Amino acid sequence: MACGYPGTMVDVLLCHAGGQGEREAVVDTEGAGLTYERLLSLSSRAARVLTERYGLGEGGVAAIAPVNKAEAVVALYAVWLAGAAAEVLDPLSHSMDLEMQLRQKPPRVMITHRGMEELHCGVAERLGARCLPAEMLVEEAGHGAPWEGYTRPRAWDTAIIYFYAGIAGRTLPVLHSHSGIAASAHTLVAHYGLSRDDRVFASAPISHALGLQLSLLSALYAGGTAVLYTKRGRLDPGHAASALASSRATMVLGAPGFYQAILSAGYRGHEGLRYAVSAGAPLPRETQEEWGRATGVELLQLYGMTEAAPLTATLPGDNPPGSIGRPMPGVEARLADPGDPSRRAEREGELLARGPMVMKGYMDEEETRRAILPGGWLRTGDILAVDEEGHYYFRGVRKRMLKYKGYPIFPRDLEILLEQHPAVARAVVEGEPAGDLGQVPVARVWLRRGASATREELLDWVNSRVASYKRLRRVEIAGELPGEEQP
Repeated sequence: MACGYPGTMVDVLLCHAGGQGEREAVVDTEGAGLTYERLLSLSSRAARVLTERYGLGEGGVAAIAPVNKAEAVVALYAVWLAGAAAEVLDPLSHSMDLEMQLRQKPPRVMITHRGMEELHCGVAERLGARCLPAEMLVEEAGHGAPWEGYTRPRAWDTAIIYFYAGIAGRTLPVLHSHSGIAASAHTLVAHYGLSRDDRVFASAPISHALGLQLSLLSALYAGGTAVLYTKRGRLDPGHAASALASSRATMVLGAPGFYQAILSAGYRGHEGLRYAVSAGAPLPRETQEEWGRATGVELLQLYGMTEAAPLTATLPGDNPPGSIGRPMPGVEARLADPGDPSRRAEREGELLARGPMVMKGYMDEEETRRAILPGGWLRTGDILAVDEEGHYYFRGVRKRMLKYKGYPIFPRDLEILLEQHPAVARAVVEGEPAGDLGQVPVARVWLRRGASATREELLDWVNSRVASYKRLRRVEIAGELPGEEQP
């Protein structure tokens, strides 16, 4: 049965549940698994729980801080089947970091996981949301009766709201439609020729586009199986290598650091692996070459961003060193003068991209107008070069964003936090090189007249309020701000 675009990921699930309901849809590396039929059954019942017990309904918003577990997938589909949009949050977010995100679009419900309630529920409840772990939602759904009263979302309805606005350079809600995320999955499936026989290993968190849209949803779109790597705490290279080797995955997607880690743990490939795709940060050539020697499978590059993914990618046999590939199916791309996007650039410039996977926009209309030009062209903020064969190469960024282990860090967010300290008048956060890991944030601050603060105090002020990967590594106190510049 052909299930696919145009349509929504809910349409895709309904189609696969009807045509191949007994096949595995999702498994995680903790041993949980769901067939397509079971995923639909549990998700629809969970939607009823959210609707009748928690007041979630059509046009509403539920926040989800998902870890890579089967229960999180049920929760996501339950939100959609309730007619609501899912605010997808990094589960590492807490305290002021989490509150800053939730205040921009307060949810009706906050879905977390067992063991993480202390991080999320207090903040959510202060903002008027009810909070529950995904595991409890699934348990309640399992005891419920079948429900046919679920909503089938419309194509342009908002499906996902992320809070990683790379182009805008700060934490800002990024809205994707149901048709947009289906188009994203369709693009990846078409590019690599995936089918129901494929098993896609999601090493990246499903709280980010790489793990959610490009790994989980692409596998489901193809009618295959999504294998979710369930990681608690820091990445354990040996555990990750073993999980991938035993997964029977035909495709793996991850950030460069994931491939470096499992190579260091002795991973040497496994039978049936066809594709290995790196995304989220520039891929070091040494890692790409070492992977090829160790596994016999080319390590490919894919390029995209929270606002639009995927955009370009390489293929086996068409994988020049350092290239991020050619535009993918359905993607139009061109280079422009970074200072004047109406002027074309020939060999190097800011990438403009257009396609059905581009976001609806930001919640901030002015930022949306800056990012999406007339005609639907997205200003990516990235500087790329192109060769005569049409292969693109990453050269740098116009936007203010750091990357650490593939995670986005926005200096302006950290500056705002520092400037909320009573002693700080102004702060500037910049990136400091951290080798293949990317950049780490460091700060320089100016104090208010007559105020005092120590470096340790300011580090703790920020780092106790943000996710671990966003933590400042160093603070330099530059003195007092001159009187005429005091806020």
